[in-house]
Amino acid sequence: MKEEKIHVLIKAWETYQNLSKGFGENAWKIRTMGIGFWSAIIAYGYQKNNEMMYYLSIIIVMLFFLLESGMRLLQQKYIEKSIEMEKSINDYLVDDEIQMPEDGISTNVLTPTIFDFFKLFKLKRWMFWFPYLILLISSFFLKNII
Repeated sequence: MKEEKIHVLIKAWETYQNLSKGFGENAWKIRTMGIGFWSAIIAYGYQKNNEMMYYLSIIIVMLFFLLESGMRLLQQKYIEKSIEMEKSINDYLVDDEIQMPEDGISTNVLTPTIFDFFKLFKLKRWMFWFPYLILLISSFFLKNII
């Protein structure tokens, strides 16, 4: 019975790891698309001397930031579920009573909250939010110079 549980736990852990990886890859794709759109809009605004394009670039940055935030939040939820599985697997490895996760084994995650969103702005997560801050500052800077 214990062997069957551990096989299920390992399979669930692998599934959570793959889901987390997928959300991470999607987040990077969203970021690269956002930077590409931002660059194209800035270049067009500069070429046509159109100030409205700089305002549009700010909106684009914010939209792609929100999209990537959603991916990062879901990725974090699966990382948390993966950690729960690791704890259960570790229980098995030290011959302790296997503690199944409280919410069972499921790919359903709790809906991210606004508090989860604000946790993305922690200083240790600067590699997530800092590039968007640079793009926003650049948009304002370029609008005022050109």
